[in-house]
Amino acid sequence: MSSADDPSPLPPFHPARAAAVRRRLGLTLGQVAWAIAAYRGEPLHPSALEAWEAGALVPDAAHIQALAAALWCSPVDLVGEATTLAQCRAVAGLSVGQTAAALGMTHARWEEAERRNRWRGTADQTRALLHTLRPPPACFVAACGRTGQLRVLLREAVSSWWPNYVSPVSRIVPLPRELISRALEQLHLIYQQFEGSLGASPRVAAAAEAQAADFLDRIDLHLWQQVRAASRQAAPDPDFPAS
Repeated sequence: MSSADDPSPLPPFHPARAAAVRRRLGLTLGQVAWAIAAYRGEPLHPSALEAWEAGALVPDAAHIQALAAALWCSPVDLVGEATTLAQCRAVAGLSVGQTAAALGMTHARWEEAERRNRWRGTADQTRALLHTLRPPPACFVAACGRTGQLRVLLREAVSSWWPNYVSPVSRIVPLPRELISRALEQLHLIYQQFEGSLGASPRVAAAAEAQAADFLDRIDLHLWQQVRAASRQAAPDPDFPAS
């Protein structure tokens, strides 16, 4: 978790992950609620924990810390995927100063990057960022301000000869080319299924056209789904960015 003298927000609480950790330990709601109450020095009814796991209520940072202590895990195990540079730092458990030093930049420059959620580092600093904070690909692309460019490339890739787009996408997404290639191929196949239905009956064609339009609107989200399916622990490309 983040340093005590330099707090930063973790990603949002993930109910399913919290429930999975508790069940894996074989603990009841009552047992965990008791442990949280002991940690915080104030009562907590099991129904509150049940509401957290159901997504009906969202625990604050202090309760997430207490829940992690009760479940013998890190708060990072109970939250979702980081979507900002600040959240990536919190997940890595580093202070602003530690991060700036690791990336070879000033304290002020890293603070500005977090505040704006914009990354403008050199090639060496970018490699250090990927190695130190391991931002999720979607987070990194957004911080670089290239989500729109990526969407354009993906839409062209699925509707034409996708191999031509492996290199352009690889210059934006910090993942191995092989992984990007497999993801683009799958996206292309899915989109071509919609295209193949356009010559069917009017009702089927209209439905396929609507599905194709929705697919293209959310094309970057579909890419991240394919990437996660291909490799849950996809490491950054060590050669990114290309010299």
